[in-house]
Amino acid sequence: MNLRQNAAAVIENSEGLILACERRNIRGAWQVPQGGIDEDEGAEDAVLREVREETGIESKFLKIIAKSSKVSYLFPRSVSWKTNKGKYDGQEQVYFHLKIADSGWKLAEETEEFVAFEWITKREMIERIVPFKKDCYIKAFKELFGEDYEN
Repeated sequence: MNLRQNAAAVIENSEGLILACERRNIRGAWQVPQGGIDEDEGAEDAVLREVREETGIESKFLKIIAKSSKVSYLFPRSVSWKTNKGKYDGQEQVYFHLKIADSGWKLAEETEEFVAFEWITKREMIERIVPFKKDCYIKAFKELFGEDYEN
């Protein structure tokens, strides 16, 4: 199985809410910022780069608190051809819990990948995520926050 190495950012603000992003290419699909880890970078560098590219938030306003173990999911056939033309069967991800500074940062209105951003609860993020990624989010959030999101 060919899994793309990926880093995901669970960005938490001082109110305990996390940043959810609505995909441009699949309206109504919400997720946290994430992206592939390039051959020449580590997962920590990749997650900070992806946050900057996908949200406009600079790394100087973020602090890595924790990271999960690797979790993976497979792409449904319809998604695989839309997103990577069948190059990968799915993704193996590490989720990072990031705290964002109370002020000074700026969130983009839209980016190449996302058309909307909202600050929501962790449970609401689990409820919004597309079904094929849900188990990964539940596992990673349990590791990062010590809470059970299955019920």
